[in-house]
Amino acid sequence: MIPLGMHPLTIIHNRFRSVCPRPQNLHLKLGYSPRVMQKAQFSLSWFAPILWIALAFGASHGFLHFNRTRASITEAKVWVERFQNDFHRLPTHLAEVRALARSYKTPIVPYDSYGMRLQYVALTDTDYLIKSFGRDEQENHLNTAVDPTFSTLSSQAETFVQAENFQESVPQFYQAALLDGSQSPESGLIASLQLQVKLKNRQLLVRSPKSPDFFMIAFHDRVEEFLWLPGGQELIFSATGSDRYEDGLFYWNLKDNSIHNLLPDLKKQFWPELPDDSHFFIALSHISQEPALIYILLTAAESEELNPKMFYSFKNLIALPIGQGLESKVTAQRIQTDLAFTAFDYTFSQERLLKTAEMASPVQQEWLALSLEGDTEELISQWQDFSSNHAENPMCVYGLWWLSSVYNDAFRQLSQRGSPEAHAIRNFGIEISEALASMPTAPEYLRAMGRFLKKNLLLSRAADYNVTSLPETP
Repeated sequence: MIPLGMHPLTIIHNRFRSVCPRPQNLHLKLGYSPRVMQKAQFSLSWFAPILWIALAFGASHGFLHFNRTRASITEAKVWVERFQNDFHRLPTHLAEVRALARSYKTPIVPYDSYGMRLQYVALTDTDYLIKSFGRDEQENHLNTAVDPTFSTLSSQAETFVQAENFQESVPQFYQAALLDGSQSPESGLIASLQLQVKLKNRQLLVRSPKSPDFFMIAFHDRVEEFLWLPGGQELIFSATGSDRYEDGLFYWNLKDNSIHNLLPDLKKQFWPELPDDSHFFIALSHISQEPALIYILLTAAESEELNPKMFYSFKNLIALPIGQGLESKVTAQRIQTDLAFTAFDYTFSQERLLKTAEMASPVQQEWLALSLEGDTEELISQWQDFSSNHAENPMCVYGLWWLSSVYNDAFRQLSQRGSPEAHAIRNFGIEISEALASMPTAPEYLRAMGRFLKKNLLLSRAADYNVTSLPETP
């Protein structure tokens, strides 16, 4: 019988204790004091809700968002690959991927878990990346957390050449091997030019061999050449010919992802009489650390043609100080010397502006093996093979320029000898220079030099420069 006033559950509890009495010295056997046990019970009563709040907060702001974003990127990747298999090309925009998914009645969401639209970028005709802007809703830079990203470039080699800090104030031909991948010895970051032949895009990409998710892309879609600045956290690059962005010589600070166009200041300093919309030919030369200067070749475009001998002269060589207001305004200087000298008056060496050549990628190794000395027919064959085998590499157009210049030299030599082969060599030179002049993925100054060479060969005269028998350095 249940006593009056006592709850049934209390009766059951008391009977259970009588059958299974609680050891009074259990705390002694386990090594805890009664006071510690009381504190543990008190602390646990507060710990449970705190733990729940922490997990709920993490679920709404932390790893769950990150994992869901990863899942969205993976889903987009699957459909990009399906698009590539169905149409034998990469999609131009993420909208094409969504349209394909809808046709299969499987709509995909183009947003990450943070509410930002996923970024899809076709880097080349075969490589692409899909990334989120993450919780901070910003592009990656050196002072932010790395965002979730997928890229087909992650399987590429991570060893590339490094630029040499050349200490002479001499105009240099831009070292094309840097475009395939140039590693900063200070930061370890790798910069490369990604060439999309079908869309005629040239994009500057920075990535880290240590983090597969770290990518930074310069805003411009017609980047031509670039150089690392000392310190490995800044770049200088040239870009011309875009339908969306202005031409310029750009300073890119990776620490905050800021970009500043230096060309307007240079126009005002050296060509104040020219209209603001004047066109310029821009080529990068090299970097020196003592003194800390950036050397560029810059001249106003007077026509669609450009004489290489006139362009690579001291009168067009401009030095920009490093670390003195490049993010806002720059004051440059010309090199005070005999302006009659040109880059063709000095010995040319493929490795002159490079160090750690042993780290070169396979394509870079092929480039560095090319020469401008020896039998003319063999030289033509070497440059021809490189250009034809690497048509989708940014170094290809530089190979075409050197090849057309070798043809120019050969035509001059054969003409002077009265050889009947001169006419055939001339026609080959016209064909190569025309291909260079009409190639939209080539820098504008290279295309202009191709037009100049073609015009001269059409008139059955060799251009007034020589690349295969350069004199010794004075």
